[in-house]
Amino acid sequence: MIAGSKYVRGFSLAELLITLLILTMVVSLAMPSFVRQIKQDRIVSNANYLSAFYKYSRSEAVKQSKTLQLVADPSKWLLKSLIDGQWVTVHEFSVEDDSIEVEYANRVITSTGEIDQALNILITDNDADTTDYRLCVLQSGQSWIGEAGKNCV
Repeated sequence: MIAGSKYVRGFSLAELLITLLILTMVVSLAMPSFVRQIKQDRIVSNANYLSAFYKYSRSEAVKQSKTLQLVADPSKWLLKSLIDGQWVTVHEFSVEDDSIEVEYANRVITSTGEIDQALNILITDNDADTTDYRLCVLQSGQSWIGEAGKNCV
């Protein structure tokens, strides 16, 4: 600054405080929807991973021309194959986040890609603000993901 200049550069304390107040209000309004979006993305990604795991399991049964088992474990879904007379876990799926719950079920996948009975798996975080999903599988082996409010059949 030049001595004797009547123009002062910079911001006053009042201007900085008002800007900070406005910024705080905008962030506080946006934060709840941002958190909701993160929770929703967690459910969607876990539903997609579960669907991919099922499709992988089905394709392996067809590719290997043998019956495989999907075995429900309390915290994961195991793909088992009969190797040398024993059922061995060859792949597994578990949710990536502790807030997500999945209702696993035991199923047998035949060498033609069919399963022993239809499947309806709920993927939820038990939060009313987010949309829960279902992995639906027909006995023919066809699968899709739908909203939990709509039943599979």
